[in-house]
Amino acid sequence: MPESLPVITDPPVDHSDVVTWVQSLGGPVWIELSGVDNDRCRVITTLLHGNEPSGILALHRWLAERPQPQTRLAVLVANVAAALAPPHFTQRIAPGGRDLNRCFRPPYEDASGMLAEAITHDIMARAPECVIDLHNTSGNGPSFAVATHCDPCIERLAGRFCDKLIVTDFRLGSLMELPFAFPLLSRCPMFTLECGGALQPAAVEVAGAVYRKLAEWPSVTDLSPNPALEVLAHPLRVELKPGVRIAYAHAPQHGAQVTLWSRIDAYNRGVTSPEVCLGWLGEGGLANLQARDARGEERIRQLLCERDGKLYPRRPLRLFMATTNAEIARSDCLFYAVPY
Repeated sequence: MPESLPVITDPPVDHSDVVTWVQSLGGPVWIELSGVDNDRCRVITTLLHGNEPSGILALHRWLAERPQPQTRLAVLVANVAAALAPPHFTQRIAPGGRDLNRCFRPPYEDASGMLAEAITHDIMARAPECVIDLHNTSGNGPSFAVATHCDPCIERLAGRFCDKLIVTDFRLGSLMELPFAFPLLSRCPMFTLECGGALQPAAVEVAGAVYRKLAEWPSVTDLSPNPALEVLAHPLRVELKPGVRIAYAHAPQHGAQVTLWSRIDAYNRGVTSPEVCLGWLGEGGLANLQARDARGEERIRQLLCERDGKLYPRRPLRLFMATTNAEIARSDCLFYAVPY
């Protein structure tokens, strides 16, 4: 059985800057606040990626208010090593590690896997009423939630923080997939909340609202639904094929097989029409890209097309998580897309 992570219970107010405070934590840690009813627990996880700091910034600010939650509130500060790798809050993965939010499934053989296993054990031991995993989007854009299945409780919870819920059938080893693997969590509403871009002040406000509301609500099961919540199902991940070179610019770049528009994250809002040029394709054309669904079937030509060396949507699309970070594009994906 994995060893539990350290716990800091009812921490005193820390008036240092957030980096100094994170350094003082010493590594992955649970910050646990006593509640009016300590027999119940709610969980928030943050900083699974070191370059997604809105959750930790909001936590540091909120703890200064000396909150007393309705229930016990356990907050995980996860990937401290990645967050503190210089420059601070710019590294997604700890040096020498793997993407922590791809490690929540066996084998747990390396340091990242063992940390994910310990987090899983700790969450199950708390038998939480809900788990909300805070992230930042890899490009600028509005907040949205991601879940692995349709669930009315998830919709009511997510609808308090955003107007869009993505229901994905991809299984990547993320934390929000734990209810599928562990029956003890099967009835626990668990989802990811993408608070917005890491540099957007509004993203810290979204994360702050999660702490405040989960602390204030007497119950998470009797919330009223958000009638404006839009539920989008079965997104496709648009990825580079192995070895393909990418650039971001205002014109096609020499040596790049795919050049995306430098502000492609502007299309993380609304519907992108087939007339919008997303970028330029070099040698190999559309064959440089792939978009396999959860069953492994290639769907790229249903989403995108090439005209005169330029990349366009084949049909109106809802894009999200479109990034302008070439490293994330290579290691993860260019963007997600849902036909509109």
